[in-house]
Amino acid sequence: MIKNILKVLFVLVGLILLSFVCLIIYAKLSSSSETPAESYYVEDLPLKNDCFQDDFQEITEIVKDNYSLYESKHLNIDSICDSYSTRAGRISTSREYGELLQEFFASLKVGHSFVYLNEYSAGTFPVFINDSIFISRPNDILIEAGLKDKDRVIAVNGEPVVQWMDRNEKYVSASTPQNRRLYTAANIFRSLSDTARNYTVCRGNDTIEVQLPLLTKEKLPAEAVVNTSSKVLYDSIGYIAINTMMDGVLESFSSDFDKVRDLPYLIVDIRNNEGGNSGNGRELCRYFIHSDQPHCIDNKVMPPSDHAYRGEVILLISPVTFSAAESFAIDMKESGNVILIGESTAGDTGNHPKTFKTSNGICFRIPTAAPSVSPKGFPLEGVGIIPDYYISRTVADYFNDKDTQLEFAIEYFKKK
Repeated sequence: MIKNILKVLFVLVGLILLSFVCLIIYAKLSSSSETPAESYYVEDLPLKNDCFQDDFQEITEIVKDNYSLYESKHLNIDSICDSYSTRAGRISTSREYGELLQEFFASLKVGHSFVYLNEYSAGTFPVFINDSIFISRPNDILIEAGLKDKDRVIAVNGEPVVQWMDRNEKYVSASTPQNRRLYTAANIFRSLSDTARNYTVCRGNDTIEVQLPLLTKEKLPAEAVVNTSSKVLYDSIGYIAINTMMDGVLESFSSDFDKVRDLPYLIVDIRNNEGGNSGNGRELCRYFIHSDQPHCIDNKVMPPSDHAYRGEVILLISPVTFSAAESFAIDMKESGNVILIGESTAGDTGNHPKTFKTSNGICFRIPTAAPSVSPKGFPLEGVGIIPDYYISRTVADYFNDKDTQLEFAIEYFKKK
């Protein structure tokens, strides 16, 4: 009788322990799931002005516990958090709080560190060459304001462009100085709170003053997202632009790849690719490797695709190449099958970025994985990938509509 009671008690204790373990596992899985990101315009922040310091204190506690790169970047995280927390206690408007948040996350010196805030925008990305900013393929907003293709912007609200960029770099999150400068230039057409800006532009020998509206994202003209595109050059050179690593790129790539897969030479262009899903980059890389290779992010083995390309490959890269596009470029480089041409990449594959949310509803994103290197020892954050041939565009090239890097790649193959 006693033995039977002990058996029942043993089973009950076992079931209780099993339930407890399951609850722990469930809690861990729930806590590791991605927090849905909500983004607000600064005038619509979901907290009152007297809550700024408490909200920021919550942010600093999360950052101290989860931001994985501050030691490798030689940042005194306690000092940084204390300094911004003191400032948070002195501000009184939501605009000031939004700017402080942007500046704080930029101070962490990594591209995947940012706060989710909506911006007013003209929906354009300028051409940036040697600290000069040019209008490129203006959309309807710019055209209606009086701007034209190749106008050079020399001042923003009366402030010289270089001076404006020097003052506003502190708000831009980036892993390299080059990438920070590029996106600071792009920010002349974006703002947390301005709904219009005045620009001084040079057009030939004329200097023109233009007022440009900055709109909410809902009012911006819709842009057709082209995941990939392809063409044949000089009968023997294929060209594929991969413009994103977001969902849908694999299907689009497969269709374009079929058009050029039998050519002896192939140019793959990721100069305008800001990333997406690193898994998509891993699958794309399989089309260009000839033997099993570990993926630079998770070391999972990538076997070559059954339809892997067998000709010679050039990969075009730029400072815009970022995140999942960056890891794709690393894998391509480490395959040993690819020549890289262009300018250094943004220098950030991600380091497992994760979204967090304060109790007041402010969402932000920071890397959570420790610093690491690729299978062949290349840092996964902080250093841009240097091309085999560093080729940059000049102002003269731009005015002559010359794609300097693509033309260099074409000439490289034509000499074969």
